[in-house]
Amino acid sequence: MTQSRSNEPHGGISRRQFLTAGAAAVASAAITRPGQAWAADYPARAIQFIVPFPAGGGTDLVARPLAQGIGEALKQSVVVINKGGAAGNIGTQQAARSAPDGYTIALGSTGTHTVNQSLYENIGYDPVKDFEPVSMVCYYNNVLVVHPSFPARTLQELVALIKANPGKYFYGITQNGSSAHLAMELLKATAGLDLPGVPYKGAAAAVNDFLGGQFPILMDVVINQQQFIHGGKSRPLAVTSAQRAQALPDVPTVAESGFPGYQAIGWNGVFVPAGTPAAIIKMLNGAVQSALKQPALAQLTQNGLELHGGTPEELGRFVASESEKWRTLIKNADIKAT
Repeated sequence: MTQSRSNEPHGGISRRQFLTAGAAAVASAAITRPGQAWAADYPARAIQFIVPFPAGGGTDLVARPLAQGIGEALKQSVVVINKGGAAGNIGTQQAARSAPDGYTIALGSTGTHTVNQSLYENIGYDPVKDFEPVSMVCYYNNVLVVHPSFPARTLQELVALIKANPGKYFYGITQNGSSAHLAMELLKATAGLDLPGVPYKGAAAAVNDFLGGQFPILMDVVINQQQFIHGGKSRPLAVTSAQRAQALPDVPTVAESGFPGYQAIGWNGVFVPAGTPAAIIKMLNGAVQSALKQPALAQLTQNGLELHGGTPEELGRFVASESEKWRTLIKNADIKAT
């Protein structure tokens, strides 16, 4: 009489196979359950929102209502932490070194994620390797303006005047490496203009001298120039986005003024440290899309801000494209950090 083999407890599966399968199941559960529980419980506490620029600046106009909107969507507090310095590098470096658990998010910008790595030798983080994109938030359109006393009334007239008088005129650089600075340098490269720039420590100082007639040409963000344009203190010639600005619908784009394909915008987007679970990124993305629909953010469009959400993948592709464009321009124009 044949006895059943004790090491085949389940339909002919050997004891070794059974134990191996059981161990694999336990290991799998050990790997997957913490991540699943992590996402299921998220967010269980307040989220830190690192804004790598000083409090009270233009970035806060976006960051604070955005934080409130994200918090409402996630039903948890989102605390804005302003960590300015080194053109945004200090705060962004802190965000990059934070735990990838979804409890630290960062506001990225033109400088922190597409420009600074080409301006500075060591910014202390890698905009691509150290971060995961969550969502685009908004675009900052730039506008090319001239002093009312200046004869040019269109971009074509300005280009003709500069080419007839190479090196005679100059423009004010609101901040070295800013979206406005790069927008003007891109225009100079595209149109072949000899137009020196004089750097200022900030937009306020540059605008004051421009309004006072110290120099005739300025590239600045729409949100800064809108009041002066409407007050007749500056004359807009063109905006730098692909489409006309919502706040300045009568001002043509650079592209439609004779330079097709031209685009130079500032922007803000939300990022998290690399390694953050995909489920948490998905939740944060949904929260950003919800926040962008809130009245507090929508009101900013009246001041020249243009809201744009989107997927993490779209933001990732945008950052890669913009980084290459500005890397090439900075190298060719020999732009240096100041």
